[in-house]
Amino acid sequence: MQPLLIQGASVVADGGLARLDILSVNGAVVEIGPRIEREGAIVLDASGMTLGPGLIDIHTHGGGGTSFVSNDIDATKAYAAWAPSVGVTGFLTSTVGATVDETAKRLRQLSHGALLGAPAAESLGIHLEGPFLNAVRRGAFEPSMFRAPNVSEMQRYIEAAGGSLRLVTIAPELPGAAAVIEQLQRAGVTVAMGHTDASVVESREGFAMGVSHVTHLFNAMRPFHHREAGAIVAALMDDRVLCELIMDGVHVSPDTLRLAYRLLGPKRTVVVTDNVSFAGTPEDGARFGGMDVSISRGAATKRDGTLVGSIQTMDQHFRNAVEHLGIGVAEAFRICSTNPAAAIGVGDRKGRIAVGYDADFVLLDADLNVARTVCGGAVAYERA
Repeated sequence: MQPLLIQGASVVADGGLARLDILSVNGAVVEIGPRIEREGAIVLDASGMTLGPGLIDIHTHGGGGTSFVSNDIDATKAYAAWAPSVGVTGFLTSTVGATVDETAKRLRQLSHGALLGAPAAESLGIHLEGPFLNAVRRGAFEPSMFRAPNVSEMQRYIEAAGGSLRLVTIAPELPGAAAVIEQLQRAGVTVAMGHTDASVVESREGFAMGVSHVTHLFNAMRPFHHREAGAIVAALMDDRVLCELIMDGVHVSPDTLRLAYRLLGPKRTVVVTDNVSFAGTPEDGARFGGMDVSISRGAATKRDGTLVGSIQTMDQHFRNAVEHLGIGVAEAFRICSTNPAAAIGVGDRKGRIAVGYDADFVLLDADLNVARTVCGGAVAYERA
């Protein structure tokens, strides 16, 4: 692979912005500094642009017309080709099936990853959102999909994923959850709490068992009440726990996002999209996961108005973070890239601009729109 030299960008480094050049060789960053020269390198002039680590979406059900909640064996490949257009260089495929057999089949299919001849976003593994969830807080899922936590069933999923399982969402208050949480920890899988009716006490017990992540905070969990604050307050108050926020301004209001961010701060916030297949497309309605859904209030909804997922892509979530939270670009990259990478155990090579890290970058124009995306040291997207 020919070396890539990016010159003149305002680079996110050490929590701030500085005018620096970046040289990558064989897909990794080898030098960062002012006025780098390298004979034989491909040179990109990034003057006037902001360069940060590629965006990482660890909770997405698809986008660009591709769905992970389907039996499309090429879903990961198709999404990986589309994702750089919205600044994404790494992602988890979020899925679950209606039955044990269907779930295992999807895990096997999605575990093959994104094997493309051209530069593309990297499939970092799989997020299993279910089936050990609480039907009381089912969200858009059908209650028939949920089952009590079972070690034997989870072992089948772990084996079907072939080492690709990175994140599992579970309701920790369910009988049998403790054994499954312990099992997932032994397998090196991050355990998240979500679709849960847990009380404050039950939530804290879940964190003590090893739950370290919260799936789309506020959504599909017991609402806050001043006499029983539930999972929301337990998560906000526990410094060990990272919390996902859907930053589309629909799933969680901007005022609530700002309130949560005051407690979570840049260390514990993880921005996710919870995108559905027609995010980033002109579609105004389709079928998703066997359901008829339509676009309402800038999100995908069922006929009864239940939110199914966001249609705002990751680059828009990044811009929303800057606007809704009143933060700077460097801080927005932390919660849209650095923290997601750390949450799923790839923070030693993803989510930062540093020597030795993967050469995954997004270059933004003055309006924070995606101008170019670099995946593994090669340009994967360039705006016309």
